[in-house]
Amino acid sequence: MYVPSVNAVFLIPLYEPDPALGATLPYTHGAPEAERLAGRVQTGPQMPQGLPLLKPPYSRMTAIDMNTGDHAWMTPLGNGDRIRNHPRLRDLDLPPLGGDSGRHGPLLTSTLLIIALTAGGTTDGPRLVAYDKATGAELASVDLPTGAIGTLMTYMLDGRQYIALTVGGSPPELIAFALP
Repeated sequence: MYVPSVNAVFLIPLYEPDPALGATLPYTHGAPEAERLAGRVQTGPQMPQGLPLLKPPYSRMTAIDMNTGDHAWMTPLGNGDRIRNHPRLRDLDLPPLGGDSGRHGPLLTSTLLIIALTAGGTTDGPRLVAYDKATGAELASVDLPTGAIGTLMTYMLDGRQYIALTVGGSPPELIAFALP
């Protein structure tokens, strides 16, 4: 089994709802419009010098052996350039930190695990990445014109396998890549 995951800390403030709206609960999450417009809503804790609260990897892919329950391998999803380029960290020789969100399910072939990564934690932009299914080693990547907005699909045509995905934009488009 292959599981993409993300480490993140979020603040979820509770508010007393406006009784005029017919609320039946004493509290609700989601800021009132006036709070959002005034910029008083935070989604995460503010750490000193803007450094993350949690240690890396911030996003990762984990392979789990379904016979034993053991983790066969884990690999960070992306370099995490947004954090790596922080003034306090940029001169350090850091391993991949993760941080590229792989919120779309991975696609498995007989030997590959393929996932679309967003540009959330990288300066490289969104990309499609192929990993060795057995080891987690990154084998290849291809830049995407914009972030993926759907789950990967695969099909065969004239004996060749293709990977297709929808990417955002105006309008969104469906793109396909041939596997070697």
